[in-house]
Amino acid sequence: MKPFRYFQRTWMQALGGAVLLGLAACTTAPIHDATYVLKPQQSLDLARGLTLTYDSFSDSRCPANVRCVWAGRLAFRFIVQGRDGSEEFTLGPDQPLAAPAALHGAHVALDLGSIPPARIASGRTADMMAVTLHISAPTNPQPPSRP
Repeated sequence: MKPFRYFQRTWMQALGGAVLLGLAACTTAPIHDATYVLKPQQSLDLARGLTLTYDSFSDSRCPANVRCVWAGRLAFRFIVQGRDGSEEFTLGPDQPLAAPAALHGAHVALDLGSIPPARIASGRTADMMAVTLHISAPTNPQPPSRP
């Protein structure tokens, strides 16, 4: 009986270690402070299992050489994809900061100085609408989510 108990104890310890290792692999790594320049449809990995995509932009601002009744709006659309699903948010001159729940307390800030001026009566190509984002790590990191 003694060899069986040794085998049983050793097997349980190995199984417990494997479970802990598996759970550790499922956690999301912390997000660090960083600055990124993105073009539409470009993605970046913020942490293991967490991706930020610059999806698209909408620029209805009044051209610089035209008189307009309405000034228009500029909005940049982003998608955060993580283990818990995806979340969309927009940034623009009127709302340069976001804290999507999927980022667990981290913030995304649009660098307002990197926004190009309103178009000059001609269309703007996608590569001209690159954005600079500042990612700020959470000040009080929340515990990483587990599946």
